[in-house]
Amino acid sequence: MKLATRRNLRILPLLFNILFLRSKANRQKKMPDYYKVAERNYFLQKSLSNILRHLNIKLDVEGFENVPNGPCLLIPNHSTYADALIMWSALWNHGDGKKQSKIVNFIAREEVKAKRTIRQIAELGDTYFIDTNKPIAAMQTLLEFGKFIKKNKSCGVIFAEGTRTKDGKLGTFNTGAVRLAQSTYLPIIPVTINNAVNALDWKREGELIVKVTFHNMLKPIQFQTVDPKSLTENIKEIIASNYIDQVVTSKETVKNSYTSRKTKK
Repeated sequence: MKLATRRNLRILPLLFNILFLRSKANRQKKMPDYYKVAERNYFLQKSLSNILRHLNIKLDVEGFENVPNGPCLLIPNHSTYADALIMWSALWNHGDGKKQSKIVNFIAREEVKAKRTIRQIAELGDTYFIDTNKPIAAMQTLLEFGKFIKKNKSCGVIFAEGTRTKDGKLGTFNTGAVRLAQSTYLPIIPVTINNAVNALDWKREGELIVKVTFHNMLKPIQFQTVDPKSLTENIKEIIASNYIDQVVTSKETVKNSYTSRKTKK
């Protein structure tokens, strides 16, 4: 069965999960103290995991034990808009009492706010938005994000490539994430997301297995005096160590259909 057919057959449960999160986001906006952080995180992890399931995406998570229960910075590669859902789900214990679900927060580009539903869901998870056209302001936002991560003892996620892959290969990694880790003394966990680039290809058939690998932690004492460019390349090499190049078929990437929008004249 093609994904488009499965999506149409499951449109009601898909909409239910989206509308559920929108309702929680609306209440959170009106009453900021109504939900505890852990509650909001649970809503997101459960509902977004449900959405992945309805889209016939299954996660194979390796190295969950490498992610601490305290504050840290996760640096994954970036293949698809589904990566945020994948990370939220990969950091959830899925009812396994032996694991502790992680609180997750993201850095996202300002353009994400253009889509109302995505913005509401992102804000429910305390996402920080940066304008890449304003480097000084962007760095200030990163620093605020780092302080927030430390205060809330959560997992901050930054896609160091800054954008999705265009050719199924790893792109250029920016140094902003490691500079943040160095300035705020946050440990780094490199993350490899494999086989996700065509997650939103409506023509794909069958179940898609996405493997998420949480690599060994890099402690601040190990990289505090390392040149940011060298550290960034080292992290890229770790992610690349088990990354498999992919052939891109999804219109999300081929035609950039998820971000293209008409400009006002």
